[in-house]
Amino acid sequence: MIMLPFHEEFPFNAGRLAFAPLFSDRVEDIVLAADVLLRVQVPPGAQIVAFSFDGDVRVRCGGAETSLGLPAASSTDGTGSVLNPALRRLPAGATHLCLRAANACKGSLEFWS
Repeated sequence: MIMLPFHEEFPFNAGRLAFAPLFSDRVEDIVLAADVLLRVQVPPGAQIVAFSFDGDVRVRCGGAETSLGLPAASSTDGTGSVLNPALRRLPAGATHLCLRAANACKGSLEFWS
């Protein structure tokens, strides 16, 4: 499946239209159990992902072995996770998104090339 691009050609990339990307043709429905790690494989060619959940979700991008726990204390070594990211570019080499929520919740991941 070819993924829709996030960036469009003129006139859709100018003015207010640039703030509203097209609905993606690659959406993953996600159901998270309380305090259970879920690894979601990044689709080939994906460069951008939008997160939408009905509860607080922590996310860390990485590989198949990447993990994350819910924080119990402050971290200052760069190993933390992002709380409720909205829209993110995926770094080169990222193959998985790790998701974890303190409480069960549902949401979606929307991917673009």
